[in-house]
Amino acid sequence: MNPEFFKTKKNLRKWFEKNHHKLSEQWIGFYKTSSGKESITWSESIDEDSYMIRFTPRKSGSNWSAVNIKKIEELTKLGLMKPEGIEAYKKKKDSNSKIYTYEQNEIILDKKYEALIKANKKAWKYFDEQLAPSYKKVSIKWVMSAKQETTRLSRLKILIESSAKGEKIPGFVKYKK
Repeated sequence: MNPEFFKTKKNLRKWFEKNHHKLSEQWIGFYKTSSGKESITWSESIDEDSYMIRFTPRKSGSNWSAVNIKKIEELTKLGLMKPEGIEAYKKKKDSNSKIYTYEQNEIILDKKYEALIKANKKAWKYFDEQLAPSYKKVSIKWVMSAKQETTRLSRLKILIESSAKGEKIPGFVKYKK
């Protein structure tokens, strides 16, 4: 499917009003400022002259990022939300909202679990000094999000063993060099 490019937000809005119910998806293209082509913009930057994003209607089980929730609130205040969009928003589930790691409040490792990692000096040194803050946050969330104590301890054991070897948790490693 070829992307649709729009020169102004007004043109995009008119297109959505006319076509939102006709298609199950649509790729929208964005020209970078450096291309010299008139286009609506997106807050991201890439290395190409243009890029595209697929727009689809929301499903009842869709994830809702904090950014999208804030956008809905702003558009509602401006009177720009359509009934279909309001209905989709009403169907959002809190369990599928603000779920991305960067949107989470700081998750702290329970003191007793921290003491267990600290007991293994090699594991603690790796965990505390060498892991990127984002990976540390994901690791702590992985341990602390377990519902049962036995699962938390099992995950903590994996974290300690991996850290003692100077490695990330095996399930979190995408590839090995």
